[in-house]
Amino acid sequence: MNYSKKGTSRKQKALKSNKARMGKKVCVVFLKTLLVLILAVGVAGLCGGIGIVKGVIENAPDITSASVLPRGYKSTVYDAEGNKTAELVAEGTNRTYVKIENIPKHVQQAFIAIEDERFYEHNGIDFKGILRAGATYVASGFHETQGGSTITQQLLKNNVFDFMSENGMVDKIERKLQEQYLAVKLEEVMTKDEILESYLNTINLGQNSLGVQAASNRYFGKNVSELTLSEAAVLAAITKSPNALNPITHPEENAARRTYVLKYMLDQGYISQSRYEEAMEDDVYSRIREYNAETETSSTIYSYFDDEVIDQVRKDLVEKAGYSETQAFNALYGSGLKIYTTQDPKVQKVLDEEFANPANFPEKSKIGLEWAMSVVGEDGETKNYSQEMLSAYFKQTDKDYEILYDTEEEARAAIDAYVSTLGITDEDTVYERCEFTIQPQASMVIMNQSTGEVVAMIGGRGEKTGNRTLNRASDTCRNPGSTFKVVAAYAPAFEALGYGPGTVQYDGPFAYNEGGRQGRLVNNWDKNTQYRGWTTLREGITRSMNVMAVKTITDVTPTVAVDYLLRFGFTSLELEGPNADYNQSAALGGLTNGVSNLELTAAYAAIANKGTYMKPRLYTKVVDNDGNVVLDNQPETTQVISEQNAWLLVDCMKDVVNGAGGTGSKARISGMTTAGKTGTTSKNVDVWFEGMTPYYTAGIWVGYDNSGYNHSLNSAEINFHKQLWGTVMTRVHEGLENKDFEKPSGIVQCVICTKSGKLAVGGLCDADGRSGIVRNEYFVEGKQPKEVCDHHVAVSICVDTGLLATSMCPNRVPQAKVLLPAMQSGVAEAVTLDTAYGINTNLPSATCTLHTGGVYVPSEYELSGSSPAAVPDPNAGVDPNAGADPNAGVDPNAGVDPNAGVDPNAGAEPDPEVPAAGG
Repeated sequence: MNYSKKGTSRKQKALKSNKARMGKKVCVVFLKTLLVLILAVGVAGLCGGIGIVKGVIENAPDITSASVLPRGYKSTVYDAEGNKTAELVAEGTNRTYVKIENIPKHVQQAFIAIEDERFYEHNGIDFKGILRAGATYVASGFHETQGGSTITQQLLKNNVFDFMSENGMVDKIERKLQEQYLAVKLEEVMTKDEILESYLNTINLGQNSLGVQAASNRYFGKNVSELTLSEAAVLAAITKSPNALNPITHPEENAARRTYVLKYMLDQGYISQSRYEEAMEDDVYSRIREYNAETETSSTIYSYFDDEVIDQVRKDLVEKAGYSETQAFNALYGSGLKIYTTQDPKVQKVLDEEFANPANFPEKSKIGLEWAMSVVGEDGETKNYSQEMLSAYFKQTDKDYEILYDTEEEARAAIDAYVSTLGITDEDTVYERCEFTIQPQASMVIMNQSTGEVVAMIGGRGEKTGNRTLNRASDTCRNPGSTFKVVAAYAPAFEALGYGPGTVQYDGPFAYNEGGRQGRLVNNWDKNTQYRGWTTLREGITRSMNVMAVKTITDVTPTVAVDYLLRFGFTSLELEGPNADYNQSAALGGLTNGVSNLELTAAYAAIANKGTYMKPRLYTKVVDNDGNVVLDNQPETTQVISEQNAWLLVDCMKDVVNGAGGTGSKARISGMTTAGKTGTTSKNVDVWFEGMTPYYTAGIWVGYDNSGYNHSLNSAEINFHKQLWGTVMTRVHEGLENKDFEKPSGIVQCVICTKSGKLAVGGLCDADGRSGIVRNEYFVEGKQPKEVCDHHVAVSICVDTGLLATSMCPNRVPQAKVLLPAMQSGVAEAVTLDTAYGINTNLPSATCTLHTGGVYVPSEYELSGSSPAAVPDPNAGVDPNAGADPNAGVDPNAGVDPNAGVDPNAGAEPDPEVPAAGG
């Protein structure tokens, strides 16, 4: 039995062994098959990839040493009539070519150390650099990127691929493959010194300086052959970002990267420790500041319009044509572009002349000061002083001291007085920057609303002394004040809620109900004038009433309002965080950042253009030196509000200029239909007028530059802007036919009660003791009121007490009264223009206390002797605004206009709760 069991065991083991061998064979066959498949797919992919790469390489440009030589042609800017307005060349010279033997070794090594440390080792492609960049990218979680391009590749990108756009990832990959291929080919036909020479004469080093010679002249006033190690490191530090690392405008950022340059040179053996330390101790930026202050650009000063055109074209070359920043700069200043602008020379001439005319500005102007000083002591220590420190010094004895002076001599005397306290000796080296600017400042933008074209622009008053200086028309953002009521409150409410000129709000005490302003009353700018009670939105716009605007944005909600503002083209709104602009005060221009004149004018142009927003354009097209179109700047449009609602808003804004109580009468253009909206911010810091005609929309701003001071305009300064606007636009419209804004279909008229916004009731609405309560008003068809007035009621008054009569009062007088609304919770009631003509039947004190009994309700015949009925249209077939004030003969204030003969903005403070935005 034991033997038999052993034999069986051997057989079982043999079977198991055979099965194992079969399993191994199957696995081997499977693995071999899988490997063959993988190899087949890999080979196929490789072949396909080789084919693709081969195709890309075959499409690469031909390359010779001449292909990478820097090129330079000045670009030209033309106005709408083809007149040359500017030639875009570099400051001093565009480029000064210098041979490699005239470029010091330490200058060459500074660029090599920071840009391509294995320049003398690779064949055009630095595989180690590519692997390092890839590893960094992966290690950072695909966030941090490093450049892997060699100097050879950068030279090709800037001089061979500089005018080729990259639209999408495929284009970028194709360009990168071609760039790497050509880098290898270029290294076969050029020596390392030849490549480096072309590169150092090509690179953009900021301040319109192309190449190391131009940059050396611009920053240090010397030839590149004279540069020190410290100065060479400054130039090499610029290459990564010519704007952000500009040693004049961003010295601290440049200094940080300069440290990297010197450290890399030390680590790579180009300099010794002692030379490194000597360079690090060099106060090179003081010399840069000094030279920049002494020798500003001597080239032609561009206009504010041309400055903005250059900015727009540069931005569009990057965003629309796929250029890099360096490519865009090279194209603008060295490729012979022809830029055709929208500037109308006749309109621009008017604008320039009127802004240069002292008679258009207050007789007494101030002088603003921009000042800074650096003092280098004998021991090499640098001390810096600013205008804020100067101001603080004088505020020790005068807490109200401002950096504003009557003359430049007075400003200079203040500087000298402060400097005399600093203990400066003859052995110290002093570097000072001092600029005087006339104040208050102003800007104006004029647009053709039907095309979206900016036809004229001016960004300041006084002589323009440099290029790319502060453009107050487009660069600065200021609080728009009451001009924002139309775009932030009324336009959204008209469109989203079906509101119209006849819609009413109650102008009475009202408190903010959100954020840090919760519980604080909204003040009308004319806060010393009585509240007006029930008021139409038309009158709210005409008189620029704050409570009306805040109540309207509350109805439509700030969220919806901001959505419309974005569609109107505003890009400076704060949309996130604790300072987001989703608030009620946005209706009054209470914004975190403010807005630019250009964007505000474009928003008003959208209303004048039948509700269609057109992104403001300053140029129509850009063509290259060979006549090929590089940028075709077609209109970008958005329908923000309907044509009908746009027309209604324009009709309301006509009353601002022409109507009783309108705040913009000083801007009226004789013989031309004009509409517009005024704006004044808290403490009169900013004043605006945004106006329109059937031809043009124009916006003007006046205020003090917010640089060390936030000055209020005085009584002589808060109104001249409206007269200046009218003066400019009167000349602009000379010879143009007077016409009205075209009324679209879908507009109807109804006779309404202005206390309810509903159909007027004859013998009731016109019987409360005042004239002008009933008027003919425009509506979008389908949005006109269907119900009769419910704010007027027929009551009986006890002659003995003047209160609501009871059934027991012996002497009763029938009257029409206006129902007064209940006040907002927590807000005290106040007297309004409706108070004397109104009644709140819920108040027990309103009922006669002498004769007890139930309230007596008069019959409908007691008021007029006839049954109440809808009031017949007194203006049937007549345009209520045609050539006449729609409120002519209307006396909303007992026969006397409270603002008659008074400038409605004199000393006005539109809303002390809303701070002026800085800009």
